[in-house]
Amino acid sequence: MLLSKRPSPPLASAVECLWHYSESGAQTRGRERVLPNGRFQLVINLAANGATVSGLRIDHVVVDAGALPCAMGVVFRPGAATRFFEGSALDFYGRAVPLASVWGPTADSLIDRLAEAGSARTRLAILEATLANVWRERDGKSGVVPPAVEHALRTFHATPRIKTIAAVSREVGWSRRWLTQSFADAVGMVPKRYCRLLRFQHAVRQVASGRQVDWAGLAIASGFFDQAHLAHEFRAFSGLTPEGFLRAQRPFANHISID
Repeated sequence: MLLSKRPSPPLASAVECLWHYSESGAQTRGRERVLPNGRFQLVINLAANGATVSGLRIDHVVVDAGALPCAMGVVFRPGAATRFFEGSALDFYGRAVPLASVWGPTADSLIDRLAEAGSARTRLAILEATLANVWRERDGKSGVVPPAVEHALRTFHATPRIKTIAAVSREVGWSRRWLTQSFADAVGMVPKRYCRLLRFQHAVRQVASGRQVDWAGLAIASGFFDQAHLAHEFRAFSGLTPEGFLRAQRPFANHISID
């Protein structure tokens, strides 16, 4: 059973959702290919009493979903993770960092409280309150996204036919080099790679919607040059052809069953 929750303001400006998952009955999941989704995430394995912070990545990973019979987590909005974690977002790129190494005793206290909670809704409330406390404690210390980076994020997300970093640099009056570095520090990935991932994810959502797929039309609508470009990027990010992804069993849009 998957339960998700949108946090209350002001936390909602930095956190996309909180989620809680627990297997029900005899239903178990095996190995899964997890696609990159362009989001910072905090994942808590309630069965093992462990937690990690995962930065942005461009490669898919294979996980044993059966080892996570009960888990919960946080999906952060683009550019918002550094409000909760020290350092540059780029420090987390392609990595899963133990939560205890960035939150210290707060991480241990959180996991203990979650283990004692009796329901998924109570756990979600505990996690939301902890995030709010961490944000208040760090308020003004770091994590403020420069307006130029916020503009770049809005622009890149506005349409699949994504503007180039050079065009956005001209709009904000920054050099391309300076905007690229500032964007990477705040978001966790350089803009060009981030825009590739946005196009890929737009295609994933359309295919996963269940509607009949017109591959040539999808390629153009998602911002690719043509169908061949779509196929190339799909393999690069997922290890599958678009048709292979369409045929695969998908417990969630970005999860592909292997076993």
